[in-house]
Amino acid sequence: MLPIEITTEGLSTVSGLRLQPRRLQQVLGIAMVAVAIAMLLSFLDGNLSATIALMLALFMLMLSLWFARSGRLAWAAELMLFTLTGAMCGLTFIAEGIHDTAVLAFPGILIFASMFGTRRLFVTLLLVICTDLTVVVAGNILGWHVNEVQPVGWSLLINALSIVVATSFFVWMMADDLRRALARMKTDNERILESHARIEILAHRDSLTHLPNRVLARDRLEQTLAGARRNNSLVAVIFLDLDNFKTVNDSLGHSAGDALLCDVADRLVKTVRESDTVSRQGGDEFLIILGNIENEEAAAAAAVKILAQLAIPFQIQRLDVSATGSLGVAMFPRDGADADSLLKNADLAMYRAKDSGRNTFQFFNAEMNSSVIEDLHLATGIRLALVNDEFKVHYQPQFDLKTGRIVGAEALLRWKHAVLGFVPPAKFIPVAERSGLINEVGAWVLNEACRQAKAWQDIGINDLVVAVNVSPVQFRRDDIERELANALETWKVRPSSIELELTESLLMADSDHLSSVLDRLRAMGVQLSIDDFGTGYSNLGYLNRFDVERLKIDQSFVRRMTENKQDEGIVRAIIEMAHCLELDVVAEGVEDAVTLQRLVQLGCEMGQGYHWSPAIPADEFLTFYRAHEHH
Repeated sequence: MLPIEITTEGLSTVSGLRLQPRRLQQVLGIAMVAVAIAMLLSFLDGNLSATIALMLALFMLMLSLWFARSGRLAWAAELMLFTLTGAMCGLTFIAEGIHDTAVLAFPGILIFASMFGTRRLFVTLLLVICTDLTVVVAGNILGWHVNEVQPVGWSLLINALSIVVATSFFVWMMADDLRRALARMKTDNERILESHARIEILAHRDSLTHLPNRVLARDRLEQTLAGARRNNSLVAVIFLDLDNFKTVNDSLGHSAGDALLCDVADRLVKTVRESDTVSRQGGDEFLIILGNIENEEAAAAAAVKILAQLAIPFQIQRLDVSATGSLGVAMFPRDGADADSLLKNADLAMYRAKDSGRNTFQFFNAEMNSSVIEDLHLATGIRLALVNDEFKVHYQPQFDLKTGRIVGAEALLRWKHAVLGFVPPAKFIPVAERSGLINEVGAWVLNEACRQAKAWQDIGINDLVVAVNVSPVQFRRDDIERELANALETWKVRPSSIELELTESLLMADSDHLSSVLDRLRAMGVQLSIDDFGTGYSNLGYLNRFDVERLKIDQSFVRRMTENKQDEGIVRAIIEMAHCLELDVVAEGVEDAVTLQRLVQLGCEMGQGYHWSPAIPADEFLTFYRAHEHH
């Protein structure tokens, strides 16, 4: 059934089918024509009472037409229905009774009332019509009111035809409106179905690749795990992250990045079985669920196949774009009994694959989880160390190898944990970098180095240069300049007494941002050096692009140079290259007199190491400095 909605005006709506003023005026026009014809025929037949009744009905219909044109549709429709019902009932009573052609109009009146009137109006009209017919028939049967049936004539035919034509025209208009309403309903229904489909995609599908999203992937993983528990089979959860995807976005634009993601999704789907699930987790991360596999070798084979497919260049904007990936694999039930554990462990394994050089895969093992937990504890400890003043800066003296004088001090961070004791920098600095805490730690070290440099200058030690290691992570934010400027201003220290030690990996980035930052740092008056030189990249063109004062040879070469000819050759080459570029050289890791003598012979200007002193607290450094200078 079509739902009926009663409007405030008393009209009903059938799924959007409304009685419009134009339709009501058309119905009134047809009704008025039919009543006028009947009135004319009654007048010609000399039936005065019928003529008067029809004339009154015609007047009421004209009033209904005025209401309709005034926008009062409810009043117009009800007045028309009561007028037509009253007129037809009156004609049946005073004319030929139940044989009168007026009876033909009753079905049309009731149809109109049912479609566009209220339920009360329809019932009222039905009762009036039934009562009229009952009274007419009862009067004829009982003899107290007998209707005279006229012989069939042309006027009867005209009356019948006018009523049938008027009623049929009226029914046709309503049927046409109903067909239009049903067509609109069908269109609306199709739109609703399309909306539901779009909602389904938004709720369970990735809008870009149309792969299952996180929600649907998790549901499928739960189902796969349930099946594996019943069948006692294995499940592999593979977490995939594209390597260097940001480079594609930055160089070719986000549209190219989106195209690459879609192509990767297509290849992944074609690489695995139809029963497996490929999901986009967001960004450039994908999840592959392999159910009902026999052993780990099958998971490894699938990972190798995925890497091989990604190794084939993608055609993006008529360019060959390579997109390697790092994969982490977690196995059910060994690496987790539920979806959360497997997803977390696959993610950990993926990051281990990235740390292993990328474009590879790693299976999860328990050591990874222990490492992550340890990192979390260390990160928490670093935050507390900043608050509780657990960090200290030790200083290792740097010597001029020709004069033997102390010309500098490298500031090295030390941490004595309340429970763990001394934590090596090689252990907590990477955690600080990964957690972003290196920015706060680096700012603290800069401030402490400037404070100490000023303290030494205040007691007459004016020729010491304090070297501070700077993490590449600190250069990814613009705070390094502000933090250094604030420290120099706070302690009123000469900028030339501060040296920033940069890594080769940072300089190899050679970005416009880095170049401008280093130019502004040089403009402040601070000195720049390259730390651990020789352990980084073989492309040394950056030495000409950046204005630095000195190179620091990594201690791994210096310590073995007297025992290994290759290491001595590396040290000699670095010194000669630096001199060609008019740079000073600092040798780290000088541990004995033989190494020192060889460095002097090779022309190295400066050195530091255990041969003289390890890194020591500031007060011990001052004692050492004074003792050495007075020696």
